[in-house]
Amino acid sequence: MTSVAPSQEGSTRSVDRALRLLAAVLESTTQGTLSDLARATELSAATASRLLATLAQHDLVVRGEDGKYRSGTRMRQLAAAALRDNALYELVGPHLIQLVEETSETASLGVPGPPGEVLYLRQVPSPRQVQTAVWTGRTIPRDGTALGAALDGATTPRGFVTSQRPDSDVTAVAAPVLGHNGEILGAISINAPAYRTTDADVERYGAALVRHARELSVALGAPQHLVGPA
Repeated sequence: MTSVAPSQEGSTRSVDRALRLLAAVLESTTQGTLSDLARATELSAATASRLLATLAQHDLVVRGEDGKYRSGTRMRQLAAAALRDNALYELVGPHLIQLVEETSETASLGVPGPPGEVLYLRQVPSPRQVQTAVWTGRTIPRDGTALGAALDGATTPRGFVTSQRPDSDVTAVAAPVLGHNGEILGAISINAPAYRTTDADVERYGAALVRHARELSVALGAPQHLVGPA
């Protein structure tokens, strides 16, 4: 068994802590202050301050005049570079805009996230005053959600799936998007407040999602026999 030198252990621990701090800043699960970030990552304020200063030197984070840490320019450049490699992310933008125009509800792209989760990769919000939250960059459980079911290929014969979690007042409808090998690359969805979503709305949203998912799948080179007729 290969032993790890104390200095290497210290370096690894520092990297781990810095990455946890960076994730806490980017995920916006705290108020973004030093004390909040230290508490969220279970670090002392002194350790968190030192590591955040190092991240700031590389422009991965920046501290605003209000004392809150946010993503730095270099972090945004890296994120943009990573997204450019995702063909689905590039193609889905106009489709999400059109879905919002057709439904007046929030349209989203979900992709596989960490095990058991779905990552909201891109969203266009509803223009209505009352709308569902925009969750770009966040994850939701794969089990029991429309996006999760669509990613698992568990759709109805009509090509879409609907869900309304017991702990949520949101109705979600989703359809999978296929790649050139027929694999499911992601899923697009409509999220709407349940109180204003009728069964007729669900059918209309589902039909629109299937149509846009088919167009996206064709653009990504999915086999015609899997995509179905136009």
